[in-house]
Amino acid sequence: MDEQTFWDLVDRIGHDPADFDRLADELSDHSAADIRDFADHLARALHALDTPAHYRAVATSGTSFLGVRCAAVAAGASAYRQVLSAPATLASFAGRPGTQLLPLAERAYRTSTRNAWQHQPAVSTRTGSNVAAWGDSWLRPHMGTTTGDGRAPRDYMIVLRHVALTLDADPAWRAWWRQSGLSACELGIVAEGKLDHLRPSADIRRFDDRLKANFTCALPTGPDADLPTRAVAEVRAMFEVIGQAMSLPALPPTPPVPALPSDVPEVPVTTKALPSAPQDLEAQGYLTLAQIQEFFG
Repeated sequence: MDEQTFWDLVDRIGHDPADFDRLADELSDHSAADIRDFADHLARALHALDTPAHYRAVATSGTSFLGVRCAAVAAGASAYRQVLSAPATLASFAGRPGTQLLPLAERAYRTSTRNAWQHQPAVSTRTGSNVAAWGDSWLRPHMGTTTGDGRAPRDYMIVLRHVALTLDADPAWRAWWRQSGLSACELGIVAEGKLDHLRPSADIRRFDDRLKANFTCALPTGPDADLPTRAVAEVRAMFEVIGQAMSLPALPPTPPVPALPSDVPEVPVTTKALPSAPQDLEAQGYLTLAQIQEFFG
C-alpha cells in the first residue's frame, strides 16, 4: 500500500464514529502486507507531528498529545498537511475523535488472517520520539535515583522531567538560556531518600558548547504531596544555582505546567546504590561531590 492509498482510506472517515469501524472492515479485505503498510503510514504521520512546536500548541489543553495528533490524521490528508506546516492549528483538533485509528490495523489484521498482530512500525508515536525534531531542545533532563532497592520513585521522576520539558518549550526560558552562549544544558536530577538528602550535592561543569549540571533532590514526603508544585520548586531552584554560577540574568517566570498527557512515555532512570563504607567509617547517607559528578557517566 502506498501513501496515497493510505490517505484515500483515511479520507473516508467522516463525522460518524462508526466510520472507524467501517474503515477497519474495509481494510480487512486487503492483504496482510497492505494492513502492515497502513500501520506504518499511520505511525509515520503521527511521528511527523511529534515536534516541540506541535506539543506547545496543545500543551495547556489538558488533552493527550498523541490523541490530538490522531485527530489531525483522521481529519484527512488536506487537514493533516495544514497542521504539519502550521503547528498552531493542531489546537483546533483537541477533543475531536481520532484515537480509534491506533488499533485499527490490528483489528483488520486479526479479522483478515485470524492470527495475532505482531507488527511493530519502524517509527514510534510516543511523545519525544521524533529525535530530529526535538534535537534542538536546549534542556535535556537525565533522571537518576539512589533510593531503596535502586528502583526510581516513578511518579516524581515523571513529573520532574515534565517540568523540565515545559521549560524547554517555553520561549522566555529559551531566550534566557540563549544568553549563556551554550547550545544545551544537560540537567541531571538524582532523587535521594530522606536520610540521603541531609547533604545535597550539585556539580556544574562546562563541556565544549554544553553545560552539564547534576543535582540531588529530596523525595516528597507524605501521601498528599503535591508533586507538580514540588517539582516546579525543585527545578527552578536548580536553575537559580545555574544562573548564579554563569552570571545570567534573573530567571523568567515559570510558565503554567500543563497536565501530564495520558500517553506520557516511560522515563529512563539511572539507578545506583550508595557505596558501602569500610567498617571503620560511618555509613554514607548521601552522594559526595565526586559521586554526583560521575553519576550519569
